[in-house]
Amino acid sequence: MMRETLSTDRFEADALFRSAFEFAAIGMALVAPNGRFLRVNRSLCEITGYPEKELLKRTFQDITHPDDLNLDLDYAGRLLRGEIETYQMEKRYFHKNGLIVWIHLSVSLVRADDSAPLFFIAQIKNITDRKKTEEELRKAVAEIEKLRSGLLKICAWTKQIEVNGRWVPVDEFLRDFLQLKLTHGISDRGLALYERQCKGTERSRPPKD
Repeated sequence: MMRETLSTDRFEADALFRSAFEFAAIGMALVAPNGRFLRVNRSLCEITGYPEKELLKRTFQDITHPDDLNLDLDYAGRLLRGEIETYQMEKRYFHKNGLIVWIHLSVSLVRADDSAPLFFIAQIKNITDRKKTEEELRKAVAEIEKLRSGLLKICAWTKQIEVNGRWVPVDEFLRDFLQLKLTHGISDRGLALYERQCKGTERSRPPKD
């Protein structure tokens, strides 16, 4: 542990690195071979929800989703054994509030002059929004495939579509089932009908005295 601390202190003595580390737009961490966080930047604290002092008391294993941990540990082990020079993966962190945070992780290893492993350098990018979009798209595609396998019932009078035994408005179907973003608009035909209706209304008004 003393060797790790001295090494990271020398690493951070470089003012340029220290500034780039602390103010990076993505999360960055120096991590001991056993997984303990040695240094973390502000962005990583924001991603995980942990203040720096709390995060430094934890290991990456503590906040990694168990379904992703074995692959991460396998990569780290291969890095320590010199089988690979870097690795990247997508995995899940547990935020301090208990929610899941998806991240893209890039890891390299710093070694001593005698090739002994000192610490990992981890770069962490929050990709939760991208993952949510991908999941919404996956659900939309699945819904479309499900609908394509059958016939849609459409009520022209009420402009509703039958979905799973329930009649829903067309805009609700497009928004909630196909995950499409809708905005108001008017077609050329719609505009012509609207103007015709307005003219008809004007003609039907009684003359003023």
